[in-house]
Amino acid sequence: MPNDKSALKKTAVILAVLVVAISSLTVIFSVPATESTTTVSPLSSSSDGNSTLYLSPGPTPAFTDNFNPFDGVWLTPAGIMGLIYEPLLQINTYNGTVIPWLATGYSWNSNATVLTLYLRHNVTFSNGVPFNASSVLFTFNEQKKLFDEWGAIKSIYEVNPYEVQFNFTSPNTEYLFYVGSNVMILPQQFQNTSNPVSEIIKNPIGTGPYILESFSPQKIILTANPNYWQKGEPKIKNVVYIDYTSNSALTLALQTGQVEWASVFAPNITTLFVSKNPEYNHYWFPQGQPVTLLLNDLVYPLNQSFFRQAISVAINRTAIMNIGEYGYEQPANAAGLLYQQLGELNSTNLAMANRLSTYNLTYAKQILADHGFTINATTGRLTAPNGTPVPTLSLMSVAGYSDWDTDIALIANELNQLGISVNIETPTQNTVASDVTDGQYQMALYVDTGIGPSAWYDYSGLVGNIVKIGSPAYTNPERWNATGTGFMQYFNNYTALTNATQQNLYINKMASIMLQQMPIVYVVYSADWYEYVNSSIEGWPNAQNPYWIPMPWYPGPNEVVILHLYPVNSKSTGGLNPLVYDIAGAAIVVVIVAAIAGLYVRNRKIKAK
Repeated sequence: MPNDKSALKKTAVILAVLVVAISSLTVIFSVPATESTTTVSPLSSSSDGNSTLYLSPGPTPAFTDNFNPFDGVWLTPAGIMGLIYEPLLQINTYNGTVIPWLATGYSWNSNATVLTLYLRHNVTFSNGVPFNASSVLFTFNEQKKLFDEWGAIKSIYEVNPYEVQFNFTSPNTEYLFYVGSNVMILPQQFQNTSNPVSEIIKNPIGTGPYILESFSPQKIILTANPNYWQKGEPKIKNVVYIDYTSNSALTLALQTGQVEWASVFAPNITTLFVSKNPEYNHYWFPQGQPVTLLLNDLVYPLNQSFFRQAISVAINRTAIMNIGEYGYEQPANAAGLLYQQLGELNSTNLAMANRLSTYNLTYAKQILADHGFTINATTGRLTAPNGTPVPTLSLMSVAGYSDWDTDIALIANELNQLGISVNIETPTQNTVASDVTDGQYQMALYVDTGIGPSAWYDYSGLVGNIVKIGSPAYTNPERWNATGTGFMQYFNNYTALTNATQQNLYINKMASIMLQQMPIVYVVYSADWYEYVNSSIEGWPNAQNPYWIPMPWYPGPNEVVILHLYPVNSKSTGGLNPLVYDIAGAAIVVVIVAAIAGLYVRNRKIKAK
């Protein structure tokens, strides 16, 4: 007769078998059907989710083992400096949104000559050294000494360890963007360096969410800063920069999931990328800086504003968008504002801007006819009021830019319909840049250099001294003479304004003059290339949730994006009907109860014997 211990052993064995059986049933009923859906939920960086992000800011040469921001925050791989070092403020150049960062806030005095920044407490650099006013003063004073970049800043003063004042030589509210978001704050590790610009920094120290883990010319690994001041961040533990030297190689890496965040041009992004895995492969190409037809305003007949207006109306921007730019780059507004800032225009300016950027060959001819220009019926050439043919104009763009090659061919054909003969040139990028700077050009397809959180910045690259042809012009490369237009009065006085209504009034005054003068012609908005894969990481900006600038190559904004990201935990909710799970669960419970009851009765019988 079995004893009690033997019976208990058998009971334990049977229960163990039941547990295994129950586990098996659970697995069977949990296997997803082929048509399953996946839900995601945020996890902490210590979770079992995929907390490594693979990215490429775009095709680049081999990486250089140097993380010296004095040498430029745009060192390859572009954007990486913004994950190690941080600015005082994060400012969205699309719409002007300001996020307090290393500074918790700021204020201006009544005449906008003194900017006070209030610094965040309890922030340390990755080596444990506290961040405070000394770091801010060191960074700006060192840059002023090295580059003389801050001519508008008279002095910087430490009010207390967590408050600094910038004193400007004149009212300058627009310098908030440059001071707040364009400068990465550095520790005083550079203080004893004889030449900070040439110093090779292989072990960077910053306040940012990541520190350098390892380096190779093809791969850089960053790992989360354990002492980062934003508690619980970053949720992505590792960031891996991968080097790809061509568009095709990077596109292939996106297709195969080797890269999850990238900025790359592909001629048919839907076919080459999205279609490979439509559930997870996505792109968003927000409209960026305008691609412009830069005109040399010192060259006849481009020195006449009405002639420049006629050229603008003669260009078919929709054709350029669809044929030259694969539908990615939208027609630009003639006022020259970023797409995201068009809401600043009043109805009068918006209507005029739309008219001057809408293709209308008849209207273009009428503008010229109103000023005495005619098209010779025999030659088809545009003729000036004095009877002489308008000279052939040269149009150049950078060699190898296949989309721009198409764009300038379209523009040349459209201007030819206006009677203007165009000679196309495609020199190297360095030659184009040099010729534009020196004024050795007539027309050039170019990217406007002014960009910032308001239209004032959009115009900042178009104004300045008029430099004669043959001498370098680093602003106002079109050599526009704004004398007598009133533009410079509004442009200069804008920086003293702090009232949003007054600022908008001045923006519209400037836009109205810009439309009348048309110093350059805005063609299309360049696309900010941005692709992402959300199979294992979520939180990406997109057209439905455009919370920030999305490109990985942009230092500063890329940090805001990466701190929104989190690894995901896939939980299948597809396959079997939920009722099946309920029935299965109930059946399992019945089996367990019956088994235990049977064992209990059996044991009682054994004891009774």
